[in-house]
Amino acid sequence: MNQIHLLGIEEILPSNIILNDFFGEDEIRNKNRMFAGTVERRHMQREELASDFYFKASVKLLARLQVEVSGVDMILTNTSLADEAFTGCGAVVNKKLGAQAKWVLDLHNTGCVSFLYLLDIAQTYFAAGKAQTALLCMGQTAGGRIFGQPDTRQIAQAAVPGDGFAVAFVSSKGGSQVLGIELANFPEYAEDMYGSFDDGKKWWEARKVTGKIDFNESKSAMIMARGNKVVPKMVFSLLNKLNLKPTAIDYLITNQPNLTFLRNWREALLLPKEKHLDTFAKYANLFGAGIPITLAESLKTDKIKSGDLVCLAGFSHACDFAGSAILRV
Repeated sequence: MNQIHLLGIEEILPSNIILNDFFGEDEIRNKNRMFAGTVERRHMQREELASDFYFKASVKLLARLQVEVSGVDMILTNTSLADEAFTGCGAVVNKKLGAQAKWVLDLHNTGCVSFLYLLDIAQTYFAAGKAQTALLCMGQTAGGRIFGQPDTRQIAQAAVPGDGFAVAFVSSKGGSQVLGIELANFPEYAEDMYGSFDDGKKWWEARKVTGKIDFNESKSAMIMARGNKVVPKMVFSLLNKLNLKPTAIDYLITNQPNLTFLRNWREALLLPKEKHLDTFAKYANLFGAGIPITLAESLKTDKIKSGDLVCLAGFSHACDFAGSAILRV
């Protein structure tokens, strides 16, 4: 039996709003379905830190839940580009909060489905009796740090990423119950998406150019094909294990790479558009922060109400990670 419950979640976005004209002509992006359909997004400023966003969201969330920082047993983070090269953000968040959390883990390889993986890790620690509560911190920072740079923002993929952060507080009891989590790893796809640099240097070597994601048309088509299949598959698998039908889903929240994926996923699950919630028009592709930010905003605006069954699902990178979770609010 799953022993993890969501007590609350808080989103926080950088104030810097970036419109499409920042990236040049729309025609460049609209030629490729992977990068089309963006309207606006947020970018971090150079001096801003992911750990500060996590700290602010955590303080607000814990105050709302009336939880003392001493009640935080774990801090788990997934940040697309951490503030420092050798360490993640978790230890700094622990310090800024004064939380003294025993377990501080930084996970950086599960990308767009990081929220689902952090839920599962927390659940595993809860079941082992090692912890009873956890702060889950999901952040996307590559928008401003990479794709807003002068030598990168003219390429088609640059307009898709936006920056944003979410922090969830989970516990072994109380709150909204996570009924099930289904995760999958496809190692055969692990080397199909990397950062690349036009100067041919390794990522750690000094350079004058900014990196980008190694995309081309054939690779985009390949990822589209994989993603279209695996996300509905993960949802159907979990629904079957829980003896539920797709019609039981009140709302679906997925990662949000582009509008084509969103349409294909809800059609595969036979869900109307109004049941598939997203923030793509406002924030573009938030990577690992997309699912929790959309969930946080939907709860805050009472779009999602008590008793609703919410399905969270997605895939990461070139489809090397995928997952789904069912939450009873």
